[in-house]
Amino acid sequence: MNNKFIFTAAMLSAIVLFSGCGKNFSSTSYNAQTVGSASAVYPCTVVSSRIVNIEEEDTQTGMLVGAAAGGLAGNMIGKGKGRVASTGIGALLGGFAGSKVQEGMNSQQGLEYMVRLDDGSMRSIVQGMDVRLNPGQRAHLIVDPRGRSRLVAI
Repeated sequence: MNNKFIFTAAMLSAIVLFSGCGKNFSSTSYNAQTVGSASAVYPCTVVSSRIVNIEEEDTQTGMLVGAAAGGLAGNMIGKGKGRVASTGIGALLGGFAGSKVQEGMNSQQGLEYMVRLDDGSMRSIVQGMDVRLNPGQRAHLIVDPRGRSRLVAI
């Protein structure tokens, strides 16, 4: 096998492996740094909820990997100026595809809850869709020392 083909295959595989890099916004998942830390707990009542999109902004890694893979794939086509053109077009298409792939992997649907704390103040919390709370339901707003909040049913 030719080295360019092997490198291109490796770069495309890296894009596919990005799928495991998306964050988990589940209300039942904890960061290892949070374990053992005391969190503040606020009794509250769910006022409303709505479905929202949670998106991570960074698509640069996918774009760069895609551009490299596309450029290498394009470089295997043609000779002379045709090869230069196909390399450039491959890099552009690969960069676009890589950023879209990563964008899709780094977004998910979540729920935004409006809650009224027992002291009368209101808070908004966004978390994954793994647990659905209903308006009027009692809950605990948990805020860890780093400021990450989650809402759990009582």
